Amino acid sequence: MSAPGGPTERAAARTAAGVTGYQRRLLAAVTASTFFEGFDQAILALAAPYVARDFGLGPDGLGVLLSLIGVGAVLALLITAQADRYGRRRLLLITVAGYGICTGLTALAQRPPDFVLWQLLARMFLFAELALAIVVVAEEAPPARRGFAVSLLMAAHVAGGVVAAFTLGPLSDAGYGWRAMYALGLVPLPLVFVLRLGLRETTHFAALDRAIPAARVVWAPLAIWREPHRRSLVLCVLLFGLIGALVSTFPSFYAYFLVNERAFAPALVSTTFGLALLMGIPAIPLSGWLLDRWGRRVVGVIGPLLGAAGILIAFNAGGSTAAITLGGMVGVFIGTSILPVQLVYIPELFPTAIRAIAAGWISNGAGRVLVIAAPAATGALAAGLGSVGLAASAMALCGVAAAVLVYVAMPETRGRALD
Repeated sequence: MSAPGGPTERAAARTAAGVTGYQRRLLAAVTASTFFEGFDQAILALAAPYVARDFGLGPDGLGVLLSLIGVGAVLALLITAQADRYGRRRLLLITVAGYGICTGLTALAQRPPDFVLWQLLARMFLFAELALAIVVVAEEAPPARRGFAVSLLMAAHVAGGVVAAFTLGPLSDAGYGWRAMYALGLVPLPLVFVLRLGLRETTHFAALDRAIPAARVVWAPLAIWREPHRRSLVLCVLLFGLIGALVSTFPSFYAYFLVNERAFAPALVSTTFGLALLMGIPAIPLSGWLLDRWGRRVVGVIGPLLGAAGILIAFNAGGSTAAITLGGMVGVFIGTSILPVQLVYIPELFPTAIRAIAAGWISNGAGRVLVIAAPAATGALAAGLGSVGLAASAMALCGVAAAVLVYVAMPETRGRALD
């Protein structure tokens, strides 16, 4: 027998904590796929003012275009739901390949309908990848570290946006337009081969598949809306929708706000947007750590309120270039604390047999409705008020509503073992 604290005992402790070599490699690989997902998703936010200019669209037209593209997130449900039948690994590989190809093809769009088509398809794969990545990491991470592990995915997502932001300036200076940004979306395709070689099926799904093979055959996507899961599903849908509507305001309209209401040049937009997003990289893991330390409910109330404050700061900062940039950085730092809150509940409230379909309904289906409607509503409000900044500020009410929802109805799930 090994002495207390010996190598065997320490190895067992690491295994119990979920810190095995494979789990480290899995987190690195899935985080990389989410990094590129964030890069590809950020391109639309950065390119929006220039796409609108080239296609002759105003803020209301841009809002409609963004909302139409957002339908792709709902279609992602068709992909995400299949992970409860065919496994997480296979579907994750398909989504990474799909978003890379469709993002690259967006560079060839000549008219708004072409642009919407390719971006809608890209969004379908992008959001399916993110939902599946959360399920994979949640099923492999130890309960005591699940919030932090999920937050690392979101930090990688934001980091991808940061790299995209800092890429816009050099490409613009070199004479390349927004199409070059979309051509870079092909970069993650080699990652598919890395994932194929290094990613195994999750232990939870593999165990379920061995115990109940029929689970891969019987598919009833509407059954989850019945008891005993209906209340949890409705609460998660509302929480995701409210937080998503708030959070989507920044990537959808911040670049447009800088160009049209603060007269920023492309290079300055790139720098300001990138510095703002950069602040989310440390803020999101901090929020995830606090979720595991303080619990889901405490951070679930504080996070949305900070998110609302972040939007108000970012879209109302004025004066010098430095002051505007600082406002964006502060706004994103305190605002991104909201991101892990909406996602960590998904794997903890639903069993393995329906976890992927639950994630699909929440992040890609019913929960996506408010998120899709938010850009069109913000754009219409901006056209009526004559200011994107004022319209974006009104979206802060979504954060207040989310905080109330968590306080009144959401359970505490910190440390809960997955079924």
